[in-house]
Amino acid sequence: MSAPSGMPGPSTPGPSAQPGPYGQPSPLQERRRTWLIVLLVILALMLIGIVGCVALDGTAGKAVNEAVTEVSASQKASQQAQEDPNAPREVTPGKAFTIGSHEVLDGWKVKADSTFGDAEFQVTGKAKNVSEATSTMLIHLKFIDKSGDVLGNAECSTEDLEPGQTERMTCISDGRYTSKYDKVTAEADF
Repeated sequence: MSAPSGMPGPSTPGPSAQPGPYGQPSPLQERRRTWLIVLLVILALMLIGIVGCVALDGTAGKAVNEAVTEVSASQKASQQAQEDPNAPREVTPGKAFTIGSHEVLDGWKVKADSTFGDAEFQVTGKAKNVSEATSTMLIHLKFIDKSGDVLGNAECSTEDLEPGQTERMTCISDGRYTSKYDKVTAEADF
C-alpha cells in the first residue's frame, strides 16, 4: 500500500524508479547516471582549465615581471637623464645621444685599434654643442660585459664649440679591445 503523495507516511517508489524488466535500469536511473557523468566531465574540464591557467599565469607572470623591470629601469634612466643631463646613461654605438650641453651625433663608431700593439677600443665620431653658450665636451665611455665588469674606457673631448658648432671628437682609450662588451655607458667628465 502506498500513501498518496501529499500525505505523510511510508511510501514506496513509483514505477519509474524501479528497475525495468530483466534488471535493466529504468529511464529515470539512466538520466541520473547521464547527469552524473556530464557533471564529472565538466568538473574534470574545469580542473584542467584551472591547472592550465595557473601554469600559464606563472610563465606569463615571470615574463610580465621581467618586462616591467626592464621598462622601469629604462624609464628610471630616462628620468634621471632628464633631471640631470650629465648623469651616466647607457648608449648605443652609432646612435645619437646627448650629455650635458653636447650631442654625440649619429654614426659614431667603436672598433679595434692596433696602432700601438695590442688592440684597444677606438671611438670615432662627431659632437655638436646644443647649448646657448660656448663649451668644451668631455665625456667618459665605459665598455661593460654581461657580468658588469668594465672591459675598457674612452675619454672623448672636443675643443671649445660655439653654440650649434660641430667637431670631430678626440678619444683616448684604455683596455684591450674585445667585441664581447654587452653595453656602453656615457657620462659627463669634468
